[in-house]
Amino acid sequence: MYGYHGKILHINLSDRSLRIEQPDDLFYRLYVGGGLLGAYYLLKETRPGIDPLGAENLLIFSNSVIAGYPAAGLVRFIVSAKSPLTDGIGETRSEGGWAVALKKSGYDALIIHGAAETPIGLLIDGGQVSFFEAADLWGKTVGESTDALEARLGTDIHIAAIGTAGENLVRFANIVSERTHQAQRMGMGAVMGAKKLKAIVLRGGELPPIADQAAYERINANFERDISTNTLSSWQKNLPGFAVWVHDHGIDAALDTNNFRTATFEGVDAYQKNRWMPMYRGVSPCPGCPNDCMKMYHSGDDLDARASAMHQEVTGTLGPNIGVTEIEVVMRFNILCNQWGLDPVSLGFTLSLAMEAFELGAISTADTDGLELRFGNHEAALEMTRRIVLRQGFGDLLAEGSKRAAARIGKGAERYALHVKGLEMVPFEPRSQSNLAMGYATAPIGPRYDICEHDWDFDVSVGWGHTLEFARTLGILERIPMEYVGAKKVRNYKGLNNIWSGADALGYCIFAIAPTRALSLSIMTELLAAITGWQTSSYEIMRWGERRNHLMRVYNNREGFRAADDWLPDRFFDEPIDSGAKQGVKLDRAAFRAAIQTYYEMMGWDEQGVPRPATLYDHHLEWTID
Repeated sequence: MYGYHGKILHINLSDRSLRIEQPDDLFYRLYVGGGLLGAYYLLKETRPGIDPLGAENLLIFSNSVIAGYPAAGLVRFIVSAKSPLTDGIGETRSEGGWAVALKKSGYDALIIHGAAETPIGLLIDGGQVSFFEAADLWGKTVGESTDALEARLGTDIHIAAIGTAGENLVRFANIVSERTHQAQRMGMGAVMGAKKLKAIVLRGGELPPIADQAAYERINANFERDISTNTLSSWQKNLPGFAVWVHDHGIDAALDTNNFRTATFEGVDAYQKNRWMPMYRGVSPCPGCPNDCMKMYHSGDDLDARASAMHQEVTGTLGPNIGVTEIEVVMRFNILCNQWGLDPVSLGFTLSLAMEAFELGAISTADTDGLELRFGNHEAALEMTRRIVLRQGFGDLLAEGSKRAAARIGKGAERYALHVKGLEMVPFEPRSQSNLAMGYATAPIGPRYDICEHDWDFDVSVGWGHTLEFARTLGILERIPMEYVGAKKVRNYKGLNNIWSGADALGYCIFAIAPTRALSLSIMTELLAAITGWQTSSYEIMRWGERRNHLMRVYNNREGFRAADDWLPDRFFDEPIDSGAKQGVKLDRAAFRAAIQTYYEMMGWDEQGVPRPATLYDHHLEWTID
């Protein structure tokens, strides 16, 4: 058996029991890993309508038949559960050393059942599982807990933990591994906190054998060579890195400023590259991957620099989105999110909801315990973040996420809560990028900035020079203006989304792969074959992507989601972009609804977005029909 162990570990925290499942080869061929495997178990082993923060929810950590090896694009793990934000399918992904440690654990997935009565931790050491009491860690940050566990167990361990936000069931709490790598979206940290599971510690073990070691090593070496010839890959690799995008690329498609109220950001010059470099502190690497995406930026303040690796989204959501003009403050937010275990994206849009509600009079200082929650007031935003984590005062309300908080505030605040299905938006403009708009609206997991390659990349005027050539393997044959809405764009979106959906099933890192980066679709297929020994194809990768989309859709349909839930906030239809190259652009409701219906037809779903029986049979999912 190459590429995977053939074992899935079920752990019940309620009675501390263990069960090892050994699926057959057909199972792995159909449900290769990641969110595809997670959706399978959530459908099979949970009943409809469960409380996401109840003991019945599952918390699933998985690699895939290839993910978790120390190589280009493979250093990833995926966490799945029912989301406490959306009440639908939940999935988030993360990179870093914990992914390799999970691969070495002897199991292809850890499925956590039940809930402990008191705080607990898990140790998997060379495949052997033990529990440890974690009451002394409860209340500690991720960094403090990691320090304590390393002092207790040694430094040769890998830790995925929750912080104070997860313990207090903040609905957008995340899980942090290796101190600084976030499994950030959809509230998986709150699910972990509800189970009273503080940390999962991994040590030892061995990687599964690889079918063709020479081919595996050759592909990895070629990727390192090819980074320099790929504009997008080299932009990620070279300094200052992909977190530093606001000034260079944010303005081309319109920048999210002040909760998408405006595209004008007076502080944009503060985000220039040269402002960041004095605070560069190195790279938080993914073992074996040469791309070094995760640059570390630290302003020299009182916080732990080891928690300073930055992804793209934090720069937008806790920068221009809330009016912050000092990049040092963005860095501070980033470290606090890593320490407290908090999704910076949902945090940013929950704060911007509160700020807009405050400025328009729906709430006042009487509601916010004296804080002037205005755009640009970063001192108030930082203090409110602390109160969210501790669920103090108005922070307790905001800890429920923007949808629930706005409903409680009332007075029209619902309009300022920018979410889809309960999951907060991301800081990349949907009015000027209709593929992203389609993805934000229709994806079962809600809005995600890497739901598909951005329309910017294929635009007629500003797109990267190499992207169209690379994307022709998906049937994308012409450049289309990024804001265009119509069937041609839907056709492109279907291909772009399915390939990254396949990547999410396989655990491929989208920052390394097709259609625009150095690992082309054909090379992805070669690497899959080299590791597993399977006779496979790029067609099969795309099939996994569609199967994941169908199965997640089935789960959401079971939980009551229909076509009406596949929509965007009114702001993007009613208010045009107010400045810049895309001034005047907004989404047209009729055209966008027609595009969604076209997408449903292309996917083999009915007018409510429910996969048709023939579609389910086509993907070996007929067992879901009943």
